[in-house]
Amino acid sequence: MSFNLNEEVIDGYLVTAETKKLWAVEMDLAKQLLDVCAKYNLKIWATGGTLIGAVRHKGFVPWDDDMDFCMMRDDFNKLVSIGPTEFHDPYFFQSFYTDCFWGGMIKLRQSDTAMIPSNWKLREYNMGIFIDVFVLDAIPDDELMFAKMYRKVKMKRKLLHNNNIVHPENLPLISKIKHSLISCYFKFISPENTHKNVVRLLSENSIEDNQECGLIDFSALEGHDINKITLRCNKHCYDETIDLPFHDMVIPAPKGYDELLRRQYGDYMTPVMGGQFHTNIIIDCNRSYKEVLAELKKEIEHD
Repeated sequence: MSFNLNEEVIDGYLVTAETKKLWAVEMDLAKQLLDVCAKYNLKIWATGGTLIGAVRHKGFVPWDDDMDFCMMRDDFNKLVSIGPTEFHDPYFFQSFYTDCFWGGMIKLRQSDTAMIPSNWKLREYNMGIFIDVFVLDAIPDDELMFAKMYRKVKMKRKLLHNNNIVHPENLPLISKIKHSLISCYFKFISPENTHKNVVRLLSENSIEDNQECGLIDFSALEGHDINKITLRCNKHCYDETIDLPFHDMVIPAPKGYDELLRRQYGDYMTPVMGGQFHTNIIIDCNRSYKEVLAELKKEIEHD
């Protein structure tokens, strides 16, 4: 299936021209990301809906509107290190170290576009259209050890998430109180050290010495129960990489994708039509997030 920017029906679902423009921006971001990973011999794989789309549709799932990739911790850390110097305007490499961004993942953004979340009044960071890169960490074979580690990671991620709010005046009263208490906590322990502690906890278990891996950091950030670690699977699913067609490009995928997807989604080859994921945000492929934010702020001032 070749990629075009015209509205069309794909697998019975109407994909608008605006969605196609968003896809085009994200595919360009993906090409930039994959080029850098190839340059430094870093292993990276499509994951989640992007992987399903590649396998089932040879492109985006028609009702999907984002692209997700994942990497093992060692290669992820290398990308965190080289990313700020490898990507140049309008591309922005967003991580804990480069922006007011609390997530454990990486986002590669295009700064001359906009993808504004509903909570934009609370935080200030680059809000261009993005793709995600998640990190896979080893899950200890000892479940009790894993449960103890996961509780610590979950608590620290929650603290970092709430501390990242830079406009607490827009919060409800109870949340303002919570934010004040967390701010007091970070007067004694810096956010930087807390983040480093999270990464240290996640890096303590070698992938070579354990059988399973998963998106532990992301799952903790999302508040998932320990039994619902996203992408928890046998590490050998990622032993080999294959290329899958994705519209007018190819993307890397783990050879063991069938086991991965069946564990996460069940019968992933039977489409379950849903709405677009990012339904509570403002998307603009033609204007920068700064321009869009300025308009939103003016509208509030005039209300």
